[in-house]
Amino acid sequence: MRQDNKKDITGTAKDIVLTSVLDVGSETLADVAKESITGLLGEMIIDTGASLIPGLSGAVSSYKRVRFEKNTKHFAEELALRIDEVRLNLEKKTDDQKQKIDQLLEYIMDYVIDEQQEEKIKYIVNGFVRLTEHESATEDFVLTYYDVLKELRILDISVLRLYYHSLYVLDEKETYRDVMENHGITYQQYNSVRHNLLRLGVFTTKTDNKVTDDLDSLFKAVKDIQIYLDKLLKNKSLPKLKQPKMLSKDSFELSSFGKDFVKFFLEVEQQQ
Repeated sequence: MRQDNKKDITGTAKDIVLTSVLDVGSETLADVAKESITGLLGEMIIDTGASLIPGLSGAVSSYKRVRFEKNTKHFAEELALRIDEVRLNLEKKTDDQKQKIDQLLEYIMDYVIDEQQEEKIKYIVNGFVRLTEHESATEDFVLTYYDVLKELRILDISVLRLYYHSLYVLDEKETYRDVMENHGITYQQYNSVRHNLLRLGVFTTKTDNKVTDDLDSLFKAVKDIQIYLDKLLKNKSLPKLKQPKMLSKDSFELSSFGKDFVKFFLEVEQQQ
């Protein structure tokens, strides 16, 4: 898809959806958006589909069209559920801030159109609602967060949620085994997901944080051995030696960015 044509599509979709959010009630937004977007597809995609996706078969073109329609409708429906929050947030913004949010929504619509897992659309909407709360969100901020979201699958998000809840939700009952069972994966695949989250920067490891503790444990063990040998030479009652406890295992945890990422895109409650 050529960038200029894609920008035209996202800009038009933005006008339809955001104008509907502001001018139409929450009860009718989804229906209005559906009709408007269907009209947009009829006027634009059908006429220009060949030029938008040159060289590809009609079947692929049809698939792209269906995904565009489904994703954009889903976006409008999810946004309708959050209309009151968005309206209240925008009422507090200056004209310049509103204009900036309009511009950032164009970027977000790119992610909506390209998303292959429709279930992720709700997270894209969550991020947009959070964005309307910000006083001065930048392009780099939006692109950084949404680029990471684009790299994640629903399975990755489930693992992220699990780790976040293990920190902040006191009565959390879900375990990694539940995630494995729900998604039909093995432990090796679960571990692969964790390494992917580490690669993306939303996970870190506890190794670096625990090295100092390990050194303290080793020094104490050496000191105990010296006491042991000293008493052995003096034929005194020997103390029991304890194996030093190593803490720096390569275990995963949410990074600072990962915590902010979860709060931005996922609907979570913090109980601590």
